[in-house]
Amino acid sequence: MYSRQHIVAAARGDIPMDTVIRGANLVNVFTAEIYQADIGMKENRFAAIAPYEDNKPTFKMEGKTEIDANGKYAVPGFIDCHVHIESTMIPPDMFARAVLRHGTTVAVIDPHEIGNVLGAEGVKYMVEASRDLPVRILTTIPSCVPAVPGVETAGAEFTPDDIEELLKLPDVVGIAELMDYVGVINQNPRMAGIVQKGLDANVLNEGHLPRVSGRPLHAYLAAGVNSDHESRKVEEILEKLRAGMLIYIRESSVSQFADIAAKAWESVPHASNIAMCTDDVEPNDMLKNGQMSRVVRRAIEEGIPAPLAIRYATLNGAIRYGLRDRGAIAAGYLADFSLVDSLETMQVDDVFVQGEQMVSNGQVIADIKSNIPPLLKNTVRLPVLDEADFIIHTPIQNGTVTLNTIEMTAIGTTQRGALELEVSNGKVETLPTDYLFAAVVGRHGQNRKPFVGVLKNAGLKSGAYATTVAHDSHNLVVVGTNAHDILLATKQLQQAGGGLCLVDNGKVVAQVDLPLAGLMAPEPIEELSPKVERFNEKAKEMGVKVGRRSPSMALSSLTLTVIPEIRLSDLGLVDVASQQLIPLFEED
Repeated sequence: MYSRQHIVAAARGDIPMDTVIRGANLVNVFTAEIYQADIGMKENRFAAIAPYEDNKPTFKMEGKTEIDANGKYAVPGFIDCHVHIESTMIPPDMFARAVLRHGTTVAVIDPHEIGNVLGAEGVKYMVEASRDLPVRILTTIPSCVPAVPGVETAGAEFTPDDIEELLKLPDVVGIAELMDYVGVINQNPRMAGIVQKGLDANVLNEGHLPRVSGRPLHAYLAAGVNSDHESRKVEEILEKLRAGMLIYIRESSVSQFADIAAKAWESVPHASNIAMCTDDVEPNDMLKNGQMSRVVRRAIEEGIPAPLAIRYATLNGAIRYGLRDRGAIAAGYLADFSLVDSLETMQVDDVFVQGEQMVSNGQVIADIKSNIPPLLKNTVRLPVLDEADFIIHTPIQNGTVTLNTIEMTAIGTTQRGALELEVSNGKVETLPTDYLFAAVVGRHGQNRKPFVGVLKNAGLKSGAYATTVAHDSHNLVVVGTNAHDILLATKQLQQAGGGLCLVDNGKVVAQVDLPLAGLMAPEPIEELSPKVERFNEKAKEMGVKVGRRSPSMALSSLTLTVIPEIRLSDLGLVDVASQQLIPLFEED
């Protein structure tokens, strides 16, 4: 048991520290300063900090163990305010090991990916698998299972009462991103009820509010939801900051907006309502570019002063989630911190968690294991399919039809388009250049044939691309130029229990198996990452390109029915603003 008496005695100098870090460049997130200091730790906390004057500490601390920082920067443990572990494609214990290498010591997770596949069973698995790990993992309960009922089918559906029950799980700090923002703003009974459950339980209601301004923005805030990680324009961020909304600067494998946030910060440099998150980071991206360390680095590169960027990644997240003894290097705080060579690179060398060294010279030295086994069972339950299920059947036998289509924009968002096609024998089996068949196959036992639409500007030149990583209902999504390759890619993932698959000319050319809910693989990031990298390389060769997204995430948001303007689901085309289904064939 840790003793405050021992920590206080070490602070007074009556007994030695357990560990003293000598000569570190301390990043003080309270005052946004950097100065040299010795850092004293006793048991699991910082006991005293001795700033330097005239090149020596203002008071001497003895330590049982002393470490020369060699001029490295001492940075508080990073706090990721919003992350989906499932997007890293590894389970919680492997996630903790991976992010610890990059200095993250607290992560607030939203398990709505697995929740949409396995319901309460999936959420409970993530909570239990996240316990007793060196990274403190807090959970927000998914609010959108599915994201928008009535226009898509998930593997479960959470009512306000379901969420009330899940809020009783350990280490739960809120309700996860309220993605059905239209339902919140219009006070749809289900969404209003979910938000109220959060308010009644005195936990946070986390936001998701793209492209919303004016009175609808204030209605969302008035409902009791006050954070956002989906802001994509400078003006949007400024309006939300001024309205009192907490903005998370996000750099993910899907969306990178540190540059936009930095431009907004220039107008309001004293804003206190800014924190950081990663949201969705794929494994090979994390291995190469870091995790929260990457968000901080990008913010610094875009002009936010380093101590402030680090404050947004540490103290402000701690304040958000009521973590009163985390987020800073100061006496009495839990001794979570990193030593980094350079604030420009944010290359993490050493990581300490509650005073114990977990990472040395960039390598994890702690034994990190989950207390429960991975939840392995095949969740890809499809109807009987053949090639005819992946072409478009038309209401006329011969002639011309006009189809409503989805067009990807240069930044990876979507807009509604139209395509006029010649029909032969009641079928459309080929499409013009730059157009693909895009199908969603319900994989949650719906036993319904796939919906097949048309997608423009996804880049794929030939063959097919299938994935079960398809936010948020995570049905099986497949796009391609021909029904033969589309069917093969679909059947490959059915057999594997989910994952990513590329097929060209009747051959599987790249595949990543994700047997844990069709979202994760129970293996270390070092093993999974090369597989994802090879998949990405092959996808690029085949022309896949969607905005700034990596190829493995290229289709992940095609079914996300809460991001404007038009999306795809197992039920059809979805108009996000109206939350209504759009007919595939344009009516006269």
